Amino acid sequence: MTAIANVGDFVVALPPSDIWLTDEQAATFLSYSLVHFKSHVICLGGFPAPRYIMTNSKGRRWNLESISKWLRERPETTKKVTGRPRRI
Repeated sequence: MTAIANVGDFVVALPPSDIWLTDEQAATFLSYSLVHFKSHVICLGGFPAPRYIMTNSKGRRWNLESISKWLRERPETTKKVTGRPRRI
């Protein structure tokens, strides 16, 4: 898997190990809401550790290759989204 981006007149292809995602981008990549990603997904055992470029959570970055590997290793029987059922 390679990411391709246009930079001016150049086309740049990067391997997943060189791509770092913000919380919002990682949540979108995994198809979770941002709130669910921050409160539940990053707390799961085996989820890759972030890299901090600043001391606060705004500087947290997730490696695309690590997230992809974690996603491939999850069992097929695991539910995609878990949470409380709605009250009617």
